This record gives sequence, C-alpha cells and structure tokens, in this order.
Amino acid sequence: MRYASPKQRESQIVAESTRRSMRANKSVNTRPEVGLRRSLWHAGLRGYRKNDGRLPGTPDVVFGRAKLAIFVHGCFWHGCPTCTRNLTPKTNALYWSTKIAQNKERDERNRVALEALGYRVLVLWECELTPKLLPAAVERVREELRIGGLKD
Repeated sequence: MRYASPKQRESQIVAESTRRSMRANKSVNTRPEVGLRRSLWHAGLRGYRKNDGRLPGTPDVVFGRAKLAIFVHGCFWHGCPTCTRNLTPKTNALYWSTKIAQNKERDERNRVALEALGYRVLVLWECELTPKLLPAAVERVREELRIGGLKD
C-alpha cells in the first residue's frame, strides 16, 4: 500500500461537503456499467459475470468462456486519453494528479496480470458509453467475443 507524501497529505484538506460528495461516488454499478450491461443483454450477449472479484482488478464484465475481461473506466478517475474536456481539477491538483497516475499504474498491473492468466482485456471509457456511442461499444464486445471463439 502506498502512503501519501507529506506534501500530498497537506493537499488533501477538503471541505466537508466535498468529502461527502466524493464518498458517495460508487465504484460498482455506475450508470455507464449498467448501461453497457443492459445493452449487452438486449443484444443477446449473455453469459457474463459482473464485478468478478476472483480476477485481478475485479473486471466490470467477464465472459469466462471467451476469456474476455471488460473494464468500464470513468474518464476522470482513470485519466481518459481521448476526452476533449479538461478533466484537471483546479483545487488539490497535486493530490488528484498523483491519484490518477496511481490509478493508471494499477490499471496496467491488472491488465498484465489478466493477460498472464490468458484473458483479453477490453477497456471501455465512460465517454464511449453515451447513448449515441453505446451501439459501437456493444459491437466492439461482440467482435472480441468472435475472436475469443464464441458465436452470436
């Protein structure tokens, strides 16, 4: 476990309202995750497990037979490389930049560990799961399942 440096600890002073708001953020069953799972189900792509804690990183959706692990990453929390909006917080910038960098490192460790177990890893970003783009994301999953040997 990594501990915050003294400089980071200083930057972690936040208002109580902000603290409550951040604690309320869900880590599972987020709107993008639920939307993806609902779309997969309606597209006939079933037989997955959700939030499988037996695997490194607890993937959000796992198709075990196809050895496909899907992560739904929040653009802010995981540092989306394609978002055009500015995701850099104006307050506690040092804390957040360090936090997001650590999240990216953890994501990479989990990807490597899953691939070592024979899984293919698909990362879908929150910005790719808007209602307009969701069908393309479902098609990406369908294609990965074909590659993994599962038929529609």
